[in-house]
Amino acid sequence: MYCLKGKKGHERMDKRRQEWNENDRLHIFHADEIIIQEGRIYNELFEILKGSVAVYIRYGQKDEHLIGIYSKTRCFGEMNVLSGKPSSYTVVACEEVLSMRITKDFLENLIRSNPQRAADTMRNIMYTSAALQDNIYLLLEDIHEKQKMNQKQAKDGMQSGSSVFHISK
Repeated sequence: MYCLKGKKGHERMDKRRQEWNENDRLHIFHADEIIIQEGRIYNELFEILKGSVAVYIRYGQKDEHLIGIYSKTRCFGEMNVLSGKPSSYTVVACEEVLSMRITKDFLENLIRSNPQRAADTMRNIMYTSAALQDNIYLLLEDIHEKQKMNQKQAKDGMQSGSSVFHISK
């Protein structure tokens, strides 16, 4: 299942984020809505309660790659909350998605008030991060193999006697 590609997904998300207050926890995202965009910094992570999302690197670019489909109980956006670093991927809703928004403050309060739930959330975050890392590694291996094949084809083409003609006036 791949997500449709709309141009307005991120504009819609930016507008909705402006309307959120700190206590808003549950959010519904619509199919094709960009939830997190690569290169941007966010103050929250999301746990999927219903639906699924697609995770891409270089979303919308010529060399775009799908690196995973996440569904119920999976988290995304963890690097934003835990490190304050820009997102390394784009997340797009594949269908209607019900999610729980978890801010850094909420996560810290959860750790103090409900350590078991916090531990479950952290395991989920680490599982998701590890799966993402594995998918990126496999993608890089695939890209490397394709580069090697292209280099071999170029070398074989030169050795087979094909020549390039230069026309000058």
